[in-house]
Amino acid sequence: MKKKRFYNNKKRNTKWTEREKGRKINFADKYIEEGSGSDKYTKSRKKEKKPFFTRERLNTFAKYFIIAVGCFAVISVGYTVMDLYIERNAMPLTEDKDDSNADISTVSLKLKSDKIESLSMDAGVMLTAVLDELQEDGYTSAAFDLKRSDGTIGYDSALATIDMYGAESSPASEAQKSINELISNDILPVGMIYCYRDNIVAAGDLTAGITVNGKLYRDSGGNAYLNPNSETSYNYIKGIIEEVKAMGVTVFVLYGCDLPVELGDSFNDGFKPLADRLYNDFGKEIKLLKGVSVSVNADNTKAIREEWKEKTGDIDSGDVIFIVSAKNKNKVKQFLDNQDDISYIISE
Repeated sequence: MKKKRFYNNKKRNTKWTEREKGRKINFADKYIEEGSGSDKYTKSRKKEKKPFFTRERLNTFAKYFIIAVGCFAVISVGYTVMDLYIERNAMPLTEDKDDSNADISTVSLKLKSDKIESLSMDAGVMLTAVLDELQEDGYTSAAFDLKRSDGTIGYDSALATIDMYGAESSPASEAQKSINELISNDILPVGMIYCYRDNIVAAGDLTAGITVNGKLYRDSGGNAYLNPNSETSYNYIKGIIEEVKAMGVTVFVLYGCDLPVELGDSFNDGFKPLADRLYNDFGKEIKLLKGVSVSVNADNTKAIREEWKEKTGDIDSGDVIFIVSAKNKNKVKQFLDNQDDISYIISE
């Protein structure tokens, strides 16, 4: 039996009832011409225009936008944190008074200083603890005694005069190493010298002490004083500065520069005469600050302002530093940090 052909040209499209499947092929026309790759009809055909903002493009744009914003935020936070770190730990030298080549003697300082005990300068465990506390509390410098108000010396000195009078008392055993350690941790070392009251050298050498009618002068408290007009006294103070400067200290606080009023005005005392002479000898290598002692608590911190006006006198404000005796160090420090023109040393 002859098989019936279901499909033929005659009845095509009459027997076939199945719908067309698949998708339109837009590029097939170019293959009608002989040979492959003909694009005869491609240019004339209207091309389908796709929208620019597709879902895929929007998702990609959103992803990169979020990444860019995140990077910007991280960089901004990083710079902010770095600025705060630098401001807190930077050495306290500020802008020059005249030009960029000004030396340290003419540089305006704002010191945030804590007074540390000489014994803690052992270049060991005690110094490490002091450094941690200084950095934690945001101090930029550390002040320590070179010459105290009773005449004792607070560092291990090799000066013959100091050794002869046995003036050392509880000295910094490793002053040189400790000074280097402070500097390497961005803490400025500051040496403090109580200038004229002295119960050791003044009492032991009449050429250095103030005498009245050939006898050593003592005030109502029994204290003797170095004579500001004496070369022996001047060379003694100069020798201390020279020795400690060789260890790396360039900033010195001179306080106790004024003699008792009852001695009159026959002595060339005060901060300025002594500072002028020291600058003449040391030149541009040191910075001298006038120490003004004040006692405050959290309730009367504004008293510092009154002391400022009263005691600064003819001294440039950049050459004055307050030695603050405070019961509540944290609150007093907070007040002082908000005073842009005040340098301070906080002691207990």
